[in-house]
Amino acid sequence: MNQEYWNLLIYRVPSQPSSKRVYVWRKLKGWGGLYLQQSVCIFPVREELPEKLEKLKEEIIASGGEAELLTVKIEDREQNQRLIEQFQQQSEQEYQEFFGRCRDLHQELAEERAKNNFTFAELDENEAELAKLRTWLSKIHNRDLFDASGYASALAKLIACEEDFQIFTQQVFESQETGTEE
Repeated sequence: MNQEYWNLLIYRVPSQPSSKRVYVWRKLKGWGGLYLQQSVCIFPVREELPEKLEKLKEEIIASGGEAELLTVKIEDREQNQRLIEQFQQQSEQEYQEFFGRCRDLHQELAEERAKNNFTFAELDENEAELAKLRTWLSKIHNRDLFDASGYASALAKLIACEEDFQIFTQQVFESQETGTEE
């Protein structure tokens, strides 16, 4: 992959209130930024990012902090490749966490089946969990700036969760119809 130009945000936020530091960190991580070290975050140059980063820079300065937003060119292909790999590793870690949450949903549905607990309340609860998974995968994918390999597996796992939930939904419906709910 050919990536030479990067946006680099170097900043310092006052230590108090800590909520401002957390706010900046969450914004940058939410956009897929990679921290090179504390308060130094890098992004590949992308059409939508400079405006967001510039606005955040202004917010940091307005809150009494310091910030520099630079566009840098890294000519060393190996260095660029290492950065891309770090971005991909960051995304892969998120996909691994997602896989765990999918396993949790399957386990929850299996436990409810084992207890013959086919109630509307359980259906509602697990539907909310499935909705969280959908939203979370979308966010992870948006932060995955270099198409890490885990996305295809994550999508397949989400589909498997949706299918398992549909089976559970049918079981709840049938239980309600026959009056065998506990």
